[in-house]
Amino acid sequence: MTLPDDPRLIATRNLALAAAQEILQEDGVLAVTHGTVSKATGISRSTLYRHWPRLESLRNDAFVRAATSPNFAPMTNGPLRTDLAWIMGKLRTALTETPWGRVAPQVIAAAATDEQARAVIEGFMKDRMAGLEDVFAAARERGELRKDAPVRQLIDLAIAVPYFRKLIAGLPLDQEWLDSHVDLIHRLATEPPTE
Repeated sequence: MTLPDDPRLIATRNLALAAAQEILQEDGVLAVTHGTVSKATGISRSTLYRHWPRLESLRNDAFVRAATSPNFAPMTNGPLRTDLAWIMGKLRTALTETPWGRVAPQVIAAAATDEQARAVIEGFMKDRMAGLEDVFAAARERGELRKDAPVRQLIDLAIAVPYFRKLIAGLPLDQEWLDSHVDLIHRLATEPPTE
């Protein structure tokens, strides 16, 4: 629903989304309802329904709010290991120190049945993958990558493993682990395969 840029409407939406995000982080996706957001904010249910006629839209807007990261250009001035460590450090921070890390499991669960949640995940991952694509493209231009480096698979590996480790296996993403993960990706990108 497109609403005018009335500052009061914007403030109401921001207050409601902040509350929805907080409920999402603390109690899960099913706890985010028009009623719980109304109770948390004092905004009437009828106002919330005008902004979000469908409950899924309210939940997904809260997902988007949590998934929105600061807009930054990835480091691409090399060397590759340094650029990888920087961008993987950003992903680690997102998963461990921001609302996204607490909300991501809820978005992933919702994405199984909700197209809007699936679009949130796809948009988030597309942004993350684009940053890594830039890092690898710059490394290729500098001649750091081996000729047959499987860049697409390395990007998938770089992103998927931290998500699995944190959200599925419940293991920490500490600095020692991050360094070894970056070393592995760097080695696969730059060294010839062993037979």
